[in-house]
Order: sequence, then structure tokens, then C-alpha cells
Amino acid sequence: MKNKNLKIFLCLAVAFLSCGGILSFAATEENDRGKEDVERRQKIEIERFYAGKGGSAPVAPMAIELYNDAVKFYEKNEFELARQALNDSLQLDPRNALALELLGEIENLQQNFEKAENYYKQSYLINPSQRLRQKIEKLQKEHAVEKNLDTYDEEHFIIKYRKGEQGYEGYWLKNLLREVYRQISQDFGHYFNHKTTVLFYQGTEFHDVTGQAGWVGGLYDGKIRLPAYRQGFNERELRAAATHEMTHAFVASLSGMRAPAWLHEGLAQYEQNKVLPVNTTIFDAAVRTKTLIPMSRLLSEDLKLDKMDPFEAALFYQESFELVRYMVERFQMYRMKELLVKFKEGKPAEQAIEETLGVSPSQLEKEWLATIPNA
Repeated sequence: MKNKNLKIFLCLAVAFLSCGGILSFAATEENDRGKEDVERRQKIEIERFYAGKGGSAPVAPMAIELYNDAVKFYEKNEFELARQALNDSLQLDPRNALALELLGEIENLQQNFEKAENYYKQSYLINPSQRLRQKIEKLQKEHAVEKNLDTYDEEHFIIKYRKGEQGYEGYWLKNLLREVYRQISQDFGHYFNHKTTVLFYQGTEFHDVTGQAGWVGGLYDGKIRLPAYRQGFNERELRAAATHEMTHAFVASLSGMRAPAWLHEGLAQYEQNKVLPVNTTIFDAAVRTKTLIPMSRLLSEDLKLDKMDPFEAALFYQESFELVRYMVERFQMYRMKELLVKFKEGKPAEQAIEETLGVSPSQLEKEWLATIPNA
């Protein structure tokens, strides 16, 4: 009878956990995180019981489910919870290459380079890939550069910079980032629950670590990377670049890293435009020649920026900016935040736009173009 009652309890517990999505959305983000943590721990105890007692539940699906839990925590920047779930997954399946790679990502974002490289290499030994090899090589380059950088740690950022160069000292950089952060957080009504690493490079260092072209003014890849000490990069340009890349960090946080490129770039340029006007000469020319990128292609999941020629890529950026500027001015920023949440939920662009803005993408395009002379 005791074993029967235990099985009934376990079944009820699993059923309860699987219904977690119907709980009230009125809970705060903090309470949601706490609830998910408790539910995850309860689930782990149930899974451990079955695995440890030789029950019928197979081990591999449990490891996969724990990995999926970790991905959800990772997308919300809940790195400690993600790390715990990944370690639990690896206890059940030590050859889970994806779990090892994600642990490497977490350690990399938290500046723990030796641990990150170790996890990447373990994952590579199990499942060799060009992607992982590139991550290991990039990490090694990054580590070599960062050994020569000073660190300024503050509430929202881990700042890596070169002390004494061009007057960009840690305190000045901290104030710059705080001002940029304050403006963007107010616009989005959102605040980070984690620290973001911001790296200020020399121009050659930025190119060596990121592989970006010399004209690129910044990069966000989980860390904000800025060529602050590049010759000719003045303070206004630095502030504009910091604003652009930090907006990417906010968009990634709000969308669970699922926002499409047009929205990512449109919002980043919208915020940047407040500091330094965005050049729209190619967009203006495309309007005159009736060669704008159709909305259906702009929103397409198959669109690949790296496959575009330089002119088309420039048009993509400028058109994304103009479209997003229209959307913000018409629907307000809080609607853009709601749109990002829809993408976080996994909604496709057409559905996310209709549910958030109450208009289809084709109608949105028609109404937007009607506001542009000669379009």
C-alpha cells in the first residue's frame, strides 16, 4: 500500500508540474522565477527517484528534459539555475554534448575562460563540429587579449578596458554605460537581472577577436564589444555605438534571444538615432526607385544577412530602422516590448504582429508606405 500511495503521489506531482503554464500571469517575474525553481527541483526529485530505484522512466529523456529546462533558464539569463539543470542532465547522461557546450557558453559569458574552454573541448570530443572549433579559437583569442585589460566591476556591468588610454578610464566608462542603460531601460520598462560584460578594445584587437570588418562600430554576441580606442572614434560615436549594442542586449533579454534580425536592428538603430542620426540615403534612393525590400521578405525566417551583397545589406538595416521607427511612433514602445515577448513565446512574425498590433503585416506595410512620400 505504501508503494502504491507513493506512485499515486508521483503521478499527481508530475501532472501538477505539467500544468504549470495555466497559473496566473499576474505573478511578478521574480515570483515566476521562484516558482519555476521550486517546480524544477520537485521534478528532479521525482526523476531521481525513478532513475535511482530502477523505475520505468528512461534516463536519456530525463537528461533531455533537464537540458531543455536549462535552455529556458539560459534564455532568461538565469545562469545559476541553468548551470544546475545542466549538471543534473550530465549526471544522467555524461555524453550530452549540447549540455557541455551550453555550460561553456555560460562560463564564457561570466568571464570564466578556462572553464569555458574545458567544456567546449569536452563537447568537441563527443561531437566534433566546425562551430565548436571556431568557438574554441575565438575564446583563446579573447582570453589572450583580455589578460592585458583592466576590470571595473559595477552593478550592471563587468567593464574591461585599457587604463590610461585616450582618457577612457573605468569611472568615466562606468558613467557612460549607466547613462545609456538608464535611457534604454526607461524606454523598454525593463531591467537586467544579470551583469553584462562590456569590452573596450583597440581597433586591431576588436578585429582580431570578432573577425568583423574595420568599419564595424561594435558587436553584441552575449557581450558588448566596442572598438573604443580605434583612431578617429570620438566620444559621441562611442556613446552611439554603446547605445546600439546595449539595445541589442535588451532586445535579446526581452525576447529570450528569439527576436528576428529586422526587429533587433531596427530597435538598436532607433535608440542609436537619439545620439547620432542614422544615415538613410540608401533607403531614400530605394523609395525613389521603388526597390524597397518587400515586407514578406523582410520578415522571412529564411532571410540571411551574410548572403546579401553590401548594398542590399545596407538597405536591410536602413529599412528596418524606418519601419521600426514608424511602429514605435504609431504604437508606442510598450507595444514593441509586447511584440518581443511574443517572439520569446515562439510566435512567428506574422502571428506576433497581428496579436500585438491588431494588424496584419501586409496591412502594416501598406499603411507605413502611405506615410512615405513617393513610396
